[in-house]
Order: sequence, then structure tokens, then C-alpha cells
Amino acid sequence: MLEAAEGAAERTFEAPVSTGVARLAAMDGLRGIAIATVLWYHVWQISWFGVGFSLFGFDAQTFPETGFMGVELFFFLSGFCVFYPFAKAHFDGRPAPGWRHFYARRFFKIVPSYVLAIGALIAFGAQRYAAWTDAARDVGFHLLFVHNWFAATFGTIDGVLWSLAVEVQFYAVFPLVCWAFLRRPLVTTVAMFAAAAAFRLLSEARDAYFLSQLVNQLPAVLDLFAAGMLVAYGYRFIATRRPALGARTALWTAVAAAGLVWTFALLHGLYGARYDHDGFTHWQTHHRSEVALALGMLGLGSLFAHRAWVAVIANPLTIFLGAISYNLYIWHQIVARLVASSFRPATANPHDDPHWQMAVTVAAIVAAIAMGAAVTYLFERPIMAAGARLGGRRQSGE
Repeated sequence: MLEAAEGAAERTFEAPVSTGVARLAAMDGLRGIAIATVLWYHVWQISWFGVGFSLFGFDAQTFPETGFMGVELFFFLSGFCVFYPFAKAHFDGRPAPGWRHFYARRFFKIVPSYVLAIGALIAFGAQRYAAWTDAARDVGFHLLFVHNWFAATFGTIDGVLWSLAVEVQFYAVFPLVCWAFLRRPLVTTVAMFAAAAAFRLLSEARDAYFLSQLVNQLPAVLDLFAAGMLVAYGYRFIATRRPALGARTALWTAVAAAGLVWTFALLHGLYGARYDHDGFTHWQTHHRSEVALALGMLGLGSLFAHRAWVAVIANPLTIFLGAISYNLYIWHQIVARLVASSFRPATANPHDDPHWQMAVTVAAIVAAIAMGAAVTYLFERPIMAAGARLGGRRQSGE
């Protein structure tokens, strides 16, 4: 899995040191589920390899075609992970983690792999420019994590990188949000939900043409971050102040199951809007706060749920995918496209060739996971270890 609670922002948590921390494995599992859905979605966009069955009236094709909602789960988990060490310190009566340490860990986790991807993709021609000024603007905006602000750079170099800009922008305002949350958690949560909903609705009313870009700006997803932070606060409150309530595993398993059913119902509604003009974007505009609440129920319930529930969510596969999720997220779409281009279909339209569809789907998923794992363990982890050693020397005054 990942580092212990103080290093939670970038992945989730390392091996448990107590029964309470062991429950946090559920969040690792949810991270693995999030990247699996995003991976499936982008591979499906290329291969069109469908699921082809329904269960109790629920069309399973919903999963690949709405897999982009895994990014919403990532934002929820990020809110939980970055705030959890502060909530834990608050309820344990200890000093909060230092901001230098907080930002150093964010830097060593995010920036090296991000810069590696940008450099490699440009070097190998994944992104080309008509003039050096265009290249300077694009690369500069990406390195400043503001490329999602501009239509000309929103989806360049690697289309998935917009969400990393949102993450870093949230880290920039997090000290203020954290300060407010620790003092007035419910008021701050309501304010963040209200701000997100207002931003989305005003964007829809004023500029429908750029709505898909506006709905994916930081203000528009504050409710997802807020839901994750509230779950972190609620978890520590119950674990330390209401342990008898936290021990009611049957109740919390039911809460988690209800959150999962609610999430499925929302995805089903989203899937139903697929043929509407900008249907997905308008659906997100009006229903993202519901998604945040459903994920909140799923997350908080899973933290206190029966160990059988946690074992299903946090199984070896989801834990592994969660551990490599950052680099898998960065590279999966590019790798999938390269794999698809290497397979020759038997028909003029590859989507009419089921053998091509299946081969591309399987090969793209395997190749993307292999790439994510390689970059994680051969590049990211050594850099993070070096950063941790450097931080330790600075703290000791060396």
C-alpha cells in the first residue's frame, strides 16, 4: 500500500499499525477502483469493446461509458487523504503536520513523474507545435499547473493532465480550507458545496459552449474535496469520541452498501443522458453534489464496515492498482492508443472486428498497468525516498 497517515495525500496508507489504521485500507481499495474505471473508460473509447449484459435492469455497459467518473472519486479521496493527518492530529491533541513537510511530499510525489511524462511525450512527438511560442506557452502553463484555465491548453500533451492542475490548485488553497474546516467543519462543508454548485450553475447559464471545461475547474469540484474532508473528520471523531458507535460494523456496512447503491443509481442516470447534447456535462452540473454525498456514505461506511466488506474493496488487485494509480493515470491513455495502432483489424472499420476489439482491450490494459508499475517502482519511489532522506537531513540540521 502507501505511506502512513502523515503521507496520505499522494497515495493513501502503508501497512496498518493498529486495527483503526487497518480500516484505512478501504480507501486504498477505492483508489484502485477509481483508476480501474478511468482505465476501462479510455480503453473502451478506443476499442468500443462492450460489456453486453444487464443485471436486475442495470445495464453493465454503464461502467465503461461512465468510467470518467473515477476522477470524481479521485477528488473525493484526495480531500480525505490530505486532510486526514490534520484531523488525526486535531483529535489526538497533537501538533498538526508542518506545511514544509506537506508541500515537500506533494512536490516529490507529483512533479517528477509529471515532468517526465511531459518531456517524453513531446520528445516522441505525441504533441507537436507550429511555432516555438506555442510550445513555450503550452509547456509553461503545464509546468505552472494552470493549463486547465485555457481552452488552447486544456487537453494538450496528455488529455488526462487537466485533473492534476485541479489537484495542485487545491493544494495551494488547502491551508486556508484546512484552517476553516478544523474550526467549523459543517459550516465549511456547506460553504464548499454551495460554492461548487453555484459555480457550475452560473457557468451553465452564462457559457454553455465552454461548459465542459468550466465544470472541471477547481471551484466546480470543491464539493467532492469537501466530502472527502468531512469523511476524514467524521472518521476521527467517531474513532476517538464515539468508539461504541464505530464498533457497530453491521450498521456501517449497511451505510457503505447504501452509498454504493446510490452511486450505481447516479451512474445509471448519467448513462441515460449519453445521447443528450452535452448530456454528461449538464448531468454533472446538476448532480455532482449528490455524487459527493454518495461517495461520502460509501467512504465513511467502509471505514467502519465489517472486515468482509473491506476485504472485497481492498483486495490485492485494487491495492496494487491504487499503489500505481498516479503513474497509471498519467500514461494509460497514451499507451492504449499506441497499442491500438499496432493491431491491424480484419475490416476497414476496426470497430466491426470483434477480435481486434478484444485484443486491443486486453493488450492495452495489460500494457498500461505494466507502464504504470514500471514508472512507479523504478522512477517515482526512488525519487520519493531520496526526497524523504533530504527532508530528514534538513530536520536534523545536517
